[in-house]
Amino acid sequence: MNINVIEADGGVTHVVLDGRFDIAGAQEADPRFSALAQSSGSVVVDLAKVSFIASLGVRTLMVSAKTLIRRGADMAVCGANENVEKVLRSTGFDEIVPLYPDFVSAAAWLTSRQAEFASKKP
Repeated sequence: MNINVIEADGGVTHVVLDGRFDIAGAQEADPRFSALAQSSGSVVVDLAKVSFIASLGVRTLMVSAKTLIRRGADMAVCGANENVEKVLRSTGFDEIVPLYPDFVSAAAWLTSRQAEFASKKP
């Protein structure tokens, strides 16, 4: 699995995955996602080039999302094909992390969440 991390505008980290998010892909991605979850503010995981996701791939995403949420940060997922999205929805992942069709809409949601959170700080 190829993992490309891009720091986009507005403090959004764009993580582009390419390949199969199976056992081997999850083992490769775990350390990168763990580090991102500890240090990033907002993360968009782009699954447009992911052809398959296994339960361990969902686990990697879920653990990272929960770590981000505990830190007051957010994650969104974009670009999942029909089969990958079906897996994410069937596991309930989409109840924790929103799914978007593309990076632009996911990043816009994260940016609005950041602004909403910042306005509530004393």
